Amino acid sequence: MTTYDAIILGAGHNGLILQAYLGKAGMKTLAIERRAVAGGGLSTIEDPHRPGFFHNTHAFFLRAITAMPWYADLDLARHGAQLIEPELNVALITSDGRALEWWTDIGKTIDSFAAFSHGDAATLRRWHDEFVPIVAQILSPEARSPPLPPEERRALLSRTAAGRRLLAVSALSPLEFVNQEFEHPTIKAGLLFFNGLREVDLRLRGFGHHIAALLASCASARKTSATTCWRRCSAFISISPSRRAIPPAPSIRSSSAPSW
Repeated sequence: MTTYDAIILGAGHNGLILQAYLGKAGMKTLAIERRAVAGGGLSTIEDPHRPGFFHNTHAFFLRAITAMPWYADLDLARHGAQLIEPELNVALITSDGRALEWWTDIGKTIDSFAAFSHGDAATLRRWHDEFVPIVAQILSPEARSPPLPPEERRALLSRTAAGRRLLAVSALSPLEFVNQEFEHPTIKAGLLFFNGLREVDLRLRGFGHHIAALLASCASARKTSATTCWRRCSAFISISPSRRAIPPAPSIRSSSAPSW
């Protein structure tokens, strides 16, 4: 009888990442997947309803996939992985036929905001410019480091103007921040929708900086990659990127080393 050091249930991208790390550590592993295609959110197949169109048929939200440590650790780009992201990331279609558009180009996003509110467009520009260095110098390094005790973190942030600004914004809830800074209901709805994708209660204080950080990350707009959020009062239609990362695999797969 074959024995394994580890059995992984599900060969989505998280399961295959775990299998790869265990394989690199010399462990013999088995990943079991009920679908005919492995890869989960990082697989690309032909849409059964749209022949010739290849995309991921399930995942609707990618959170900075190419910035994840495992993406570099496993050298996926060298093995052919490529995330194809359209310049127009997300569009919120309103009942009057207009669209609030979220582009990877911050200038185009600001222009789209201006079609609803010139004041909100200026606010977007101001928060983007102010929070880009805060994201780069504080929030991104924090995300890659062990968390500090709250009081120690507060003391460190209080030493600089950028840190104090982050603390002040963080004291708000996402809803309070949006209501305080923006005026047009469509723009408010769009920003709070993105906040919801980050699985943060919009009423929860301590997370107001999530919206500001979102506004600072327009150049790498990885908020969402849904094909469609079906009809509500307004329709969110996200432009789905193609993803080709993990080749098709049989439904049961064993490996004593990473497959790439």
